[in-house]
Amino acid sequence: MAKLPDHVGIDFGTHSVKAVELKNILSDTPELVNLGSQITPKGVINSEDKTDQKRLADVLKKLYDASGIKNKKCVMALPEFSVFTRFLEFPGVKKEELKDSVYFEAKQYIPMPLDEVQLSYVPIGFNQEKNAPRVLLVAAPLKIVDIYINIATLSGLELAAIETESVAMGRAMYRSTKKKDLVMLDFGANSTDMSILSEGYLVFSQSIAIGSDSLTQAIINKFNFEYQRAEEFKRNYGVVENVLEGKIYSVLSPILESIMIEVRRGVEFYKNKTLSVAPTDYILNGDGALLPGLKEYVSKSLGANALVSTPWNFITVDNKFKDIVTKSGPSYSVAIGLALKDE
Repeated sequence: MAKLPDHVGIDFGTHSVKAVELKNILSDTPELVNLGSQITPKGVINSEDKTDQKRLADVLKKLYDASGIKNKKCVMALPEFSVFTRFLEFPGVKKEELKDSVYFEAKQYIPMPLDEVQLSYVPIGFNQEKNAPRVLLVAAPLKIVDIYINIATLSGLELAAIETESVAMGRAMYRSTKKKDLVMLDFGANSTDMSILSEGYLVFSQSIAIGSDSLTQAIINKFNFEYQRAEEFKRNYGVVENVLEGKIYSVLSPILESIMIEVRRGVEFYKNKTLSVAPTDYILNGDGALLPGLKEYVSKSLGANALVSTPWNFITVDNKFKDIVTKSGPSYSVAIGLALKDE
């Protein structure tokens, strides 16, 4: 594959758009060149409406202007819930036969016509016992891909590549933790994305349709708070049992447990499909990962070792960015992973 030029990683979230530019990405300690974040207009993510796409492009222009980012080449991520991924093995298939075999298998698994998707696959090693190449099949609806191509054009940016959030996050987590086997939980506004890294490769991902906004809404419903006050209570008290007589915990924990149930199901599916042992290290990402008590809740519920990600810890950061980087914690993981993409 061709090497990518120096570029900016751009991550579109429901509540914010984030951008990261790095240099010396092949070194052990890449350097942060610049970063930025802007609020996402409501309802524009994945919208086929040209007006919404223009609004999102305008936000990107504002982000570039406010942060002073100059590099127009970029790599963008597609939201995980809009992409289909599947781990596949091909016993006895030779390297030169793999492309045709992947296409044949894709017709069985992808729930829409193949001429309506952009299909690709990533080689992820070899199963010696089965004499089988392993791949991660990735299919993105063309109409979704076209949205982001159009946004880049409207923004005056040059789109060098598009990939999924989970692939980008896996790259960042592997670099930051040095662990080859991980379960990643990305707590977004509308969904929680679960991905599994095995031997440093992404082998499984799924999107769970429950996110941080569900927690805020539960507080609104229970206490009749305004949105902003509910959001403050969520961010301040989270799922810590012994604060406010456990009132916030009792509202939020059933919703979090619904997420944990889906995570367990995903892990079991992965184990049954691959006959592999699931990782026991869980890394929490996204803005929602900063919820007080979440790390402890996940650890206890899943019987696992859960940690909040520190995606900046292998990146050289100038003092002028230190405050943003310290406060942002795991929320830039996808953008960092996109910025690290080298081919």
